[in-house]
Amino acid sequence: MNVEGQYNPKDVECIPVENLEVLPSGADWQSRHLESERRKAEIRDRIHKQTEQGQKTAKDYFRPAKPTPSIYDSDLKRVAVYARVSTSSEEQISSIENQTLYYTKKIAETENWNLQDIYSDEGKSGTSLRKRDAFKRMMRDAKDQKMDLIICASISRFARNFSDCMTQIAALKTMHPAHPIGVYFETENIYTLNPSSQYSLDIQALLADWESGNKSRRMILSYDQRIMTGQYPVADLMGYRHTKDGRLVIEPEEAKTVRFIFLAFIQGYNYDQIAAVLTQKKRSTLRGRQEWNGMMVANIMKNERRWGDLEARKSIVVDYKLGKVTKNNGNRCSAYVPEHHEAIVSPEIARAAHLVASSSKKCGVQDIVVIRQGALKGFVGIHPNWSGINAESIRSLCLSTYLPEEVMKLNDIAEMRAGATLGKALQSEYMTVSGTCFINQSSPVMTISKNGIRFSKACHSRLDDCEYVELLYHPILQVVILRKSDHGSSTAMHWQDDNDVHSAFSARAFSGLVFQTLNWRRNCRYQCRGICRGQGNAKFLIFELDESRILTGKNQYEQENCSMNLKCRLYRSKWVQSITVNDVMESGQVVENPMIGAIPSKNEVQRELDDLLMSM
Repeated sequence: MNVEGQYNPKDVECIPVENLEVLPSGADWQSRHLESERRKAEIRDRIHKQTEQGQKTAKDYFRPAKPTPSIYDSDLKRVAVYARVSTSSEEQISSIENQTLYYTKKIAETENWNLQDIYSDEGKSGTSLRKRDAFKRMMRDAKDQKMDLIICASISRFARNFSDCMTQIAALKTMHPAHPIGVYFETENIYTLNPSSQYSLDIQALLADWESGNKSRRMILSYDQRIMTGQYPVADLMGYRHTKDGRLVIEPEEAKTVRFIFLAFIQGYNYDQIAAVLTQKKRSTLRGRQEWNGMMVANIMKNERRWGDLEARKSIVVDYKLGKVTKNNGNRCSAYVPEHHEAIVSPEIARAAHLVASSSKKCGVQDIVVIRQGALKGFVGIHPNWSGINAESIRSLCLSTYLPEEVMKLNDIAEMRAGATLGKALQSEYMTVSGTCFINQSSPVMTISKNGIRFSKACHSRLDDCEYVELLYHPILQVVILRKSDHGSSTAMHWQDDNDVHSAFSARAFSGLVFQTLNWRRNCRYQCRGICRGQGNAKFLIFELDESRILTGKNQYEQENCSMNLKCRLYRSKWVQSITVNDVMESGQVVENPMIGAIPSKNEVQRELDDLLMSM
């Protein structure tokens, strides 16, 4: 061994014979090693011989690769330019115009360049390709081989999304492999067809992507800080202009349009009818359009800034690359500032409009009336489809007609009817069978479901097939009265005409408060038997809601209350007998809706609508 760890074949001869005898007879490692060395020597000799022969003929067969691609090679190039700015501000528009002038001059001064086209996206984010129409048009032209080279100021102008950037660059290279299209980014001095630029391109594209994400995070932080310090972001909207100091001021001409929309809606016009009037009057939108549709009208009424409030950060961006926006449900800090600026419409009018919008039939604000005297004192007249009611408001309106001692008596009667005060002392002789046990096909019946009310044919015949009726409700006695009415009554329901009988009414709001108050099961319907009283125009039907049977399926029902206290029955019978013709004919007084507040009367609203139409 001449060098430690290296084997010399000559050393084999120096190994004593006595030492060879200790090696296993089956492991002839010496001969195997010698054979391996022989084969290696043959390989080396063969390569040396081939090299000597190849050098003589290499110059006849060898073809060197093309020079590294460069934008400044001598080939004639059709050059396209891509420019993008992320906002439509004056500064950004100036920037894109300067880019256009610069590249037009640069291409004209380069001998072998011809300008193919300039593609520019104004006010478009670089995080996504979805809304970048010019970019997509450029890629279509590239597919049609209309260009050889694309010049862009920087990678961040081309795309801020790393994936999009690399995907589009790869597409330009490979859509026509024999004629690849390169992109030159001037700021980074990167030409995408140059193989040595790939590493730099990857780094710069990642930096552009990171900067986009960092910008998004900075904007979120800035928004947080502004909200926490009361510097709420504002912008122009229909009816308002914003000032540099963050105030919203009314734009008088547009405010006419906004106010007309709210007033017309609470008066009974629907979205499409309002849009048709605005289109006919050629009223301009914030962006100058003069064609309106129902959705545009509805959206104007949803914005709280029209009634003087301001909500900051109603929605948030959950993915800045995909542009996904969702409602802010407490995911980030927000603020709601009442009376932030001068209102175009009052909060009361806005509430009325929203209640109309939530009603099943959008027919304007419906009156609520209360009877203040006589046997029907405390009864509230309502439209069953009017959403501007709830259990609390109905109860407060009812109780407002009674003296305190009368309220106490009413509550006692209600408790006795439920059997709460008699307890175990209640005996069978003090009970009487519920009227629902006697319901048959000829009975006047009211059926209440969670969304509506239906009256049987017998109800129509008992009320002499009159044209209009009025529904009265007592929230403490839990009694509904259906009485004859006329078209002039503000709470009249169209009951019947020459060709049709109206037996079913949408009543989601009214049914909802009844179900809530009586703890009814929402998946069931409830039937109440009506008792007819009075004569002539003073006829009425009385339905006791706490005496009902439950419809669980077709022709299947169960009794809600099979019996009631005799004392309560006598009280009710005495009360019904006390109702006179004058009581039945007593008109209710229109009252202010507790859920809305004070708003103009229908006549006042109509007069203002007429004035607005004249001034448009």
